[in-house]
Amino acid sequence: MSSSSGLLQTDSKVKPDSIPLKEYNNVESGSLHEKDINDIEEDNVFVQTEEGPDYRGVTQIGAAVLIAKSQLGLGVLGIPSTLEVLGFVPGLISLIGLCVLVTWTGLVIGDFRIAHPKVYSIDDATDILFGKAARETIAGAYWLFYTLSYGAAVLTVSIAFNTFSHHGMCTVGYVGIAASITFVLALFTRTMKVLSWCGYIAVLSIFMAIWVVAIACLTQSRPAAADDVEGPVSVIVQVAGTGSSYQSIASSVATQLFSLCGAASFFTIHAEMKDQHQYAKSLLMGQSFIVFNYIAIGSIMYAKVGQYIASPALGSAGELFQLIGYAIALPGLLFSCFFQAHLPAKYALVRVLRGSHHMQRNTMVHWLTWTGMMFIVIIVGFVIACAIPFFNDLLSLIGALFGSAFALIIPGLMCLYDMNYRHTGTAPQDLSWIFRSNGCWGSTGRNKIDVCFSFLCVAIGVYILCTGVYGSVANIADAYASGAISGAFSCDDNS
Repeated sequence: MSSSSGLLQTDSKVKPDSIPLKEYNNVESGSLHEKDINDIEEDNVFVQTEEGPDYRGVTQIGAAVLIAKSQLGLGVLGIPSTLEVLGFVPGLISLIGLCVLVTWTGLVIGDFRIAHPKVYSIDDATDILFGKAARETIAGAYWLFYTLSYGAAVLTVSIAFNTFSHHGMCTVGYVGIAASITFVLALFTRTMKVLSWCGYIAVLSIFMAIWVVAIACLTQSRPAAADDVEGPVSVIVQVAGTGSSYQSIASSVATQLFSLCGAASFFTIHAEMKDQHQYAKSLLMGQSFIVFNYIAIGSIMYAKVGQYIASPALGSAGELFQLIGYAIALPGLLFSCFFQAHLPAKYALVRVLRGSHHMQRNTMVHWLTWTGMMFIVIIVGFVIACAIPFFNDLLSLIGALFGSAFALIIPGLMCLYDMNYRHTGTAPQDLSWIFRSNGCWGSTGRNKIDVCFSFLCVAIGVYILCTGVYGSVANIADAYASGAISGAFSCDDNS
């Protein structure tokens, strides 16, 4: 596997854009000269400065927390129900496989930003790979992806409010309250440094909430959802999801990918780290926490509750523990809202102010731009949350449509590009790298492994993109046709 810490080693060098190839090849003892490191820092999107917001203040542990929180939240609430559709064994194999691939692509992202420090987001990487037109397409997709994710987060908070109040008011009103809270909180959290401090509380609250519900499921003699069933209850745990339709299977795999596609935010987290060469350690810490909890929570809850599993999973132990779970999780759910809103707003801020002195200074232009970009995200997310009154299928649709590209396909291609970059020392501005990169695929053992992972990521990503979108859309259409979900801007109870 690649590693950011390995980029400064003699046998796996990646030449940063700011350092001439001849000078870079003369680097001795596997480390960069202080002058070269300074050049890399100057090329970074954000520079370390004492003026304005601290956009380079994220520590190694802070980055690990952000990486964990970028995935732990909505994702873990949807994981247990995917095992019911896929079957226990196939579901775990799919989940573990996706965890491994996304961890590898996360390392690729760190390598790529070290080699190309001007990259801020995945659209900048796409520009390097495929040019301006592809960049603008991915830029719009990135903004829409996180705005949709913000909408899903606000929808989840509205479920929590309905749970607390026993549907005390119209659900649209609760979505509006959640959106208003998000706007106020997000407006004054401009940096990942501040978000990382909030992230400790958010990760802890989600972690405690989901484990409280999981333990409650273990202690109950019968599933809470089976209270209306007379007599003994038979909990069915499918070893393989033999009774599931193909569209449900495809949708569930896409939901699992959504739970891991925080990879799109890894660029931004890396860009705001104080020491960007510590990123690989942060990634492995964050991913280890995620993988353990996903596997443990999914296995425990599905094995105990079986077909009575709820989605979101906090409702699986009955009304009382649903109330307790959402109460504990509320700080984390609110954090998910303004974290998901922060990413598209920050991206828009960088696109508008990049290259100007306003980007890292507390000027009127900076504040007006930040406020405007955040307001647009909040409004669009509010409309999405009200117009799409379903949770699981929304997660799977987002995961299939965007997560497949951001977490698997594009990072897989980034690895092949940088392999050619290391081999030739050139950075072509056209698609010629695709045809020339295979000359170095088998030159080292690391290259052979990376090529296998790259093609596997691209193939699986394309498969999930096609099948996941089909499955999600088909499930949504069926749910509307059967009356299982209400229409847009409905006041119905969604808890």
